Amino acid sequence: MRLLALTTSYPLYPGSSAGVFVQSLYRRLSVKCAIDVVCPAGAKPMKATFDDSAATGIRVHAVHYAPRAWRRLAQESGGIVTGLRRAPWYVLLLPGLLFGLFWRCLLRAGDTDLIHANWAVCGAMAGIVGRLRRKPVITTLRGSDVTRATRSWLDRMTLGLAVRNSRIVICVSEAMAEQLRTQFPHRTADIHACLNGADEAFFQINRTVSDDTGLRVLAVGNLIPLKGFDVLIEAVARARHREQMHVCIVGGGPEREALLALAASRGVSSCFTFAGTVPATDMPKRISEADVFVLSSRSEGRPNVVVEALAGGLPVISTDLEGVQGMVRNGDTGWLIAVDDPDALAAALDQAVTDRAELYRRGERARAAARTQIGTWMDTARCYEALFQTALTQDGRQRPSCAE
Repeated sequence: MRLLALTTSYPLYPGSSAGVFVQSLYRRLSVKCAIDVVCPAGAKPMKATFDDSAATGIRVHAVHYAPRAWRRLAQESGGIVTGLRRAPWYVLLLPGLLFGLFWRCLLRAGDTDLIHANWAVCGAMAGIVGRLRRKPVITTLRGSDVTRATRSWLDRMTLGLAVRNSRIVICVSEAMAEQLRTQFPHRTADIHACLNGADEAFFQINRTVSDDTGLRVLAVGNLIPLKGFDVLIEAVARARHREQMHVCIVGGGPEREALLALAASRGVSSCFTFAGTVPATDMPKRISEADVFVLSSRSEGRPNVVVEALAGGLPVISTDLEGVQGMVRNGDTGWLIAVDDPDALAAALDQAVTDRAELYRRGERARAAARTQIGTWMDTARCYEALFQTALTQDGRQRPSCAE
């Protein structure tokens, strides 16, 4: 099967964290599929077309949409939306970026069997290319695009275009798929859920809860308001046992200085380490060195960091979001708390400090649940392979599947 992949986020350099989950999927699919990835170029020197060095069968086509020093709209922490918030003038680069992706996709589509788009904006563009080139299109929606469509007419229009022009729509959680089926009842049969898995390395982590009185807390995400790290800082400040907690926050973004200032103003700077962005390959080690994982986000689709934490045997304290509810079970694999509730988060952290036996039990349950209910990226790839073949069969142009 020849697959053309369109995405606004893909790791182009060693250590890059942009779109790692997209790459993880394609690397599993590429074992027996030929994949051409069209994505925005970054600010570092690079060839316009190159092979993914760690995979067979993936060819990356990076779109040079602006002078190199200005190519920070899509490949920085948080993607396009965060890039626009960081520097509003980047909106001037958006037409060039979108046209560049569309044009490269149009050029490459003639020599492919199927187009796979990531996020609604790529789905809208791929849908037009699919009509022009008479190719079936499958779009994966990853959460943020569906959430923004509830607040913005432009995002609603983009989502509608992506859904209408896609043969099949894939969501990364069943809750998101149900929401979309309600919104587009005439497409119910074409909307499916394929859950992101975890690398096998996370399931192999040999983790034990530290035997001292300190609680090692791990949190991962872009430093933007949506992730709620301000709530985590406030929770630690309110916790009874805060002197026994140390929180490592992995990720970069525009809110770093504001969060450092908040921790200082609340007197808990010594409780926090801001580790910055780290390579995806470092995450198993980070998880192995933690006792509990915290997700304090205000909104998420189906966060991959929670999948990895559970697979690594970490109990998870998370805000009670639809995309998390199917993974984190309150009182079993972790704690579910209300959004923007630092007191509830502080109480969960205090319990994790004082009841180490319960912390260990929830961690063991987390790994068992991840193994049976989430699986690995290879499981995810098999779900995609089946839907790709369905789209080709419906199109009357059946090709050998990735598994054949």
